[in-house]
Amino acid sequence: MFIVRPTGHQQLCSLCQCTTIIKNFIIVQCTIIELYYEMLQALYDYKDTSSERTLDFKINDEFFIYRDVADKKSWCLVINHTGDLGYVPYNYVKTIYVKDTHVLKFLENCLLAVQQKLDVNDNFSDKFKLYESLLRRQKKFKQKSSFNTLDTPIQCKTVDKGNQSETYEQTLNETGNSLSVSKKPKEITIPDIYEVVQQVRNHTGLSYNFSQIAVSVVIQYLSDLVDESAKSSLNSVRDIIDTFPPTSATLPVECLENTKDGKCMQQLLEYLTAAKEDSQQRSWQIFDDHVQIEECLIELTSILKNADPMVINHVLKIDQYTSINNLLEYYQMELRWVIQKHLLNIFSELCKLNFVVVDIIINSILPMELARDMQNNKEDLNKQVILAEFLTLILSVGETLPISCFEYMNVDFVTKILSDIEDNELKSSNDEKKTECMINLLLSYNLQFSKIESNITLKGLAQRDNAKVLTENLLILLNTEKDPVQVLKLKKKPKNSVEKMLNDILADSKTAKLFYVNDIEVLVDIIIRQLLNIPSDEMARTSYLELCKNVIFNTEYLERRHKLSDLNNCLQEILVDDSSCTKDQDVCIIKEIYLKYPELFK
Repeated sequence: MFIVRPTGHQQLCSLCQCTTIIKNFIIVQCTIIELYYEMLQALYDYKDTSSERTLDFKINDEFFIYRDVADKKSWCLVINHTGDLGYVPYNYVKTIYVKDTHVLKFLENCLLAVQQKLDVNDNFSDKFKLYESLLRRQKKFKQKSSFNTLDTPIQCKTVDKGNQSETYEQTLNETGNSLSVSKKPKEITIPDIYEVVQQVRNHTGLSYNFSQIAVSVVIQYLSDLVDESAKSSLNSVRDIIDTFPPTSATLPVECLENTKDGKCMQQLLEYLTAAKEDSQQRSWQIFDDHVQIEECLIELTSILKNADPMVINHVLKIDQYTSINNLLEYYQMELRWVIQKHLLNIFSELCKLNFVVVDIIINSILPMELARDMQNNKEDLNKQVILAEFLTLILSVGETLPISCFEYMNVDFVTKILSDIEDNELKSSNDEKKTECMINLLLSYNLQFSKIESNITLKGLAQRDNAKVLTENLLILLNTEKDPVQVLKLKKKPKNSVEKMLNDILADSKTAKLFYVNDIEVLVDIIIRQLLNIPSDEMARTSYLELCKNVIFNTEYLERRHKLSDLNNCLQEILVDDSSCTKDQDVCIIKEIYLKYPELFK
């Protein structure tokens, strides 16, 4: 290893020129880099007459791996040199490492062999599907082998050792001449810096956001180490990075399409679509692919959590969200909970990134499937929590569910949730977690109902004599001004689920009895505080006035008249506040109270 220091006119005058020198130095120093790929080779002869899905083979036969498993203890789906698809036992083969040219030649021979067996009039046969699949794999393999580990099209040239020093001097002379001719630094653009951020993410494993921060920090400290000529380039980079994230108007589509995350996400979605369509595989015990599918789902979840949201949304739009529908169908077909659980994690991350996904899921049969699953699997606590959390997420937007969903999300569904909340005798940490999840699920589910008469949540509550845990938690949430179900960033926020639930329960004297007298007095204290503190330009004041009215009308509050004078003063202050954005609604509610109890409220 040696270092060449430019002198004279070769002195660097900008960050871009420095990059050019480094790139040329790398090209000169590169020797032949040969990438090797895995194939399988037969160790022995093998013949199996018991199954049509296995392949017979001779010793030293080679196979292209069509689908692999992580543990490598059972069977592997492969293609042989004649283009036949089938399983081979791992203990009869070994892994060999071959050049990309060898793999491409093998695939070309397979394609020729399959093509000769095709029926030109049948485009739906298994052979035709295999032929299409091989074409796609050949294309992907060519793309994969054309990129090096830096994911950049830097070509590493073969260097003859005898002429290496001569070539090196020639490259330096060419670089020096180019620098002396053009001293004007290259204009740095948003796509350039976006590519730098993506490369940092690719090579460090940092999330897109942290990669962006990393670039900013490095640029900041580099500016203290370089001369004035290079500092101007660094400052332009820092100005661009400070404007991140870029928008679709400032970033070409090509930048999104060429990211490693985008390409990997497309490949993973294609693989999961193939797994969805392979119903025969799920029912055949010779090969268990759950390990490979699980790894695929974990990798996809990681991309959804860490990649640039613009890249993810671009990939979803390419096929007009068909991949989402494929994943939903796959969830319904897949019976293994270990895979279903990962699919729910993926749905959750997608919902956080794109509201269109939320809308697709809400209008599918998935909510109904999850509700039915919750009622049928009462013993698996961990599964109950995961199902409840996902249902809470999609119901929190307040969008109306399809009518078919209420076949399972009925009064029995609400009764089951209330039972999980109220009837836990052993209060372990797991029980507390489940109670919290079930309360949140009930809060989000209650957003479905705008009318008291058709509110299924209230019908379930009306069947109970006690809801102590629920009412206590509702008061705690109201006091902390926390809405636990609002985790999605929505342009139009639904009603506060806690305030709505309290108003719905207190709107009916039968369900209002679920609150103890002390609970009502605590609620009045919170109402008074909020009516005094909520700014007049916020909509929340009307909700608290509605709570106040329901407490007075439908509970036994007036028997003890807790802080009645303070409450009356609050109402009078609101009446004279002409700056309120909800003046008309507020006055209407207060007048209802005054008309019903004129002797108590003046």
